[in-house]
Order: sequence, then C-alpha cells, then structure tokens
Amino acid sequence: MLPNDFKEKVFSFLQKYGDKGFIVLRTALSIAKDPNIDHKLGDFSFKHLVLKLNSIGFSYNPVNLIRILEKEYGLIEKTYSSSNQTWWRFKDIDAVEEAVYSESDMEKVEDPKIRLIAMKYRSLEPAEIHAFLQKALIKPTLTPADKARFRSIVFNEIDQLVKLVDEMYNYEEFFEYEISFIKEIFKLAEKLSRRIEKEHVKGFRSRQPISQEDILGNDNRGYSH
Repeated sequence: MLPNDFKEKVFSFLQKYGDKGFIVLRTALSIAKDPNIDHKLGDFSFKHLVLKLNSIGFSYNPVNLIRILEKEYGLIEKTYSSSNQTWWRFKDIDAVEEAVYSESDMEKVEDPKIRLIAMKYRSLEPAEIHAFLQKALIKPTLTPADKARFRSIVFNEIDQLVKLVDEMYNYEEFFEYEISFIKEIFKLAEKLSRRIEKEHVKGFRSRQPISQEDILGNDNRGYSH
C-alpha cells in the first residue's frame, strides 16, 4: 500500500470515529515514539494504550477501535499476543503520523488557544532540532560551530519548548505526542550537554601544568642586573 493510501485511510477513520478515534490514534503514536518504552514486541501494547489514555483523563476502552484499525482499515497489524499482553505495529507509521498531525486536522479544532499552541510548536521546528541533536551525538568530534549552534538552540528553541509544555498540559489529550517529543528532545540535549562538559573537563585536565620555575623564568626574561 502506498503512503497516500494509508493517509486516505487515516482521514476516513478520523472522519467516521471523530474525537475518540483521533485521541486513541494519537495516543498509540505517542507510545510508539516514547523512548522510555521497550518496543521490541511492537509499536504499542493494549496495556500501554489503556494506561496512557487513563493518564490523560480519557476513560475509554479502545478495544473496538483497535480492532477496527487492524481489521477494517489495515493501518496496524498484531505483532505479539500472549495471555497477558498484546502488541501491534503501524504498517506505515510515517504516513499515519503525517495524516494525524496534518494541518487540516488541527484546523478542525475550534479552540483558538489550542490552535495557537500548535502554531507556536510548529514555528520552533522541533523535528529540525531533534535531527541536529541526533547527528551531533554520533559525531566523533564536535566542532566549535556545533557547540555554538547547540548553545543557541538551548537558550532559544529548547527554552521555548519547555515553557510550551506547561501550556500543552492544559490540553494534554490534544498534545500527548508533542509533549512526548519535546521530552525526547530535552533528553537528547541533556546527553549532548554532558558530553560537551566531559570533553571540556578532559581537555582541561590534559593540559600540562606550568611549573613555578617556568613562571619565574618568564618573569625574569629580559631582565638584567
């Protein structure tokens, strides 16, 4: 199935199942992107989904919508099942994600505060920040330009993203994915900052100490009685 076919199926699903379908699908995506969850069995489990929905105050049993996503729309497939857990994966998570978080979906939200928060989030280009941090972390050596850009991102974009999280928590059912993504960005930034600090300390300690004789010699250089 082509990516556009998946997108059309997502739009059809959201049109038919409204807010419930939207929240369940977004929550499943947020679980799939959560770096603190072990995804070796799949993108999301039923247990994770129910717990996540409850944590945002959405008391709803998603079993029917999950079955519909799998059997009727073919957007997910079961990857593991046992007596105490069931996992699924998205057949094309990028296409589903793009459809769910498309601008047209946010335009359906009437609350201007929610739409303003979404605009603020997009204006900070979080995907670009995430990509830079990932690339910087795997570089064998950080250049002065890398460090300067990182410093600028920390004091500007990341600072704004962290402040934005507080606003998003007021509408957590709409911004579950964005909150998770900001947390992932913050975690990567912390790793990079620790690496920079470690390299700085290592470089400082590797410098040869200047002996007292050298200091006195420099002070007396050119001096004659």
